[in-house]
Amino acid sequence: MGGWTEVEPDMTLQFAVLGSGSRGNSALVYQDGGTGLLIDIGLGPRVLDQRLASVRSDWSRISAVVLTHTHGDHIDPATLQVMVRRAIVLYCHEAHRESLEIDQGFQDLDRLGLVRHYDGQPFLAPSGFRVEPIPLRHDGPTFGFRIESVARRRTRAIGVGYLADCGSWSESMADSLADVDVLGVEFNHDVAMQKASGRSPALIARNLGDWGHLSNRQAAELVRSILKRSSRDRVGHLVLLHLSEQCNRPELAIHEAREVVQDTGRRILIHAARQTPAHPNLIVRPHRTVNQANPATAGRPRGWAHLRASSAATATLPGLKLELP
Repeated sequence: MGGWTEVEPDMTLQFAVLGSGSRGNSALVYQDGGTGLLIDIGLGPRVLDQRLASVRSDWSRISAVVLTHTHGDHIDPATLQVMVRRAIVLYCHEAHRESLEIDQGFQDLDRLGLVRHYDGQPFLAPSGFRVEPIPLRHDGPTFGFRIESVARRRTRAIGVGYLADCGSWSESMADSLADVDVLGVEFNHDVAMQKASGRSPALIARNLGDWGHLSNRQAAELVRSILKRSSRDRVGHLVLLHLSEQCNRPELAIHEAREVVQDTGRRILIHAARQTPAHPNLIVRPHRTVNQANPATAGRPRGWAHLRASSAATATLPGLKLELP
């Protein structure tokens, strides 16, 4: 019909951090009309059920779990048993088996053929997501992920980058995370607070070391490097992950992230994930190919995305959702 171009209904992707910190980590990635996956299951079954419900989801929407590493705040034995009962696939690295094989839930998943191994190559999860493992520098075999939705006609895939538990970063890590729509990066500690924490010298040295955790400043410089590699219509959301409750404050992490984003002149929403409640809960839509003669869509920026969050969640976390001009 003349100046109009037919488009399909919106494809949306949900990314929700269900918990982030030393007391348990998990995040949901779900594509509208399909099934989703969880990154890590470091929360117990009851808490995880509650967090899923708080973002309008549940286990019936989950078809797979991808594991970053085997530390106790990233995998909960009781939640593995839930996966057994629901026949949910677990993706882990071959090197994770040594730590996991003593767990009955893992043994049961393995016996049922529900354990799959990833290596350095991208793979397709049952949900249809393309998952690219990113090797990280941390205790034992540890990985971040680039997760992309299934592209539909006249729409591009939506990308999520997730990098937590990492002592230092490299240019190859930044390359792997370029041009995502949602970028999650560990902002673990403030160096001065870490040094003054009263923790054992060995623990402080480990956390500050190349195989420990990223400081706010290190993480901000990684974000800068990723943004330099990314088109200006990408990276609409920056999620600060794994903030230490003892050695960091959200406002310190946000300040470091904000300075980097402002230096680039971009418009990005910054969210500080917390241990509780689930936050943020993002609904992201891709750019759609339309005729600019359509007055309903003319002038809309490419790669636009928006946040759907309840007013209660926003009120509970004052100052942790900033929109940068």
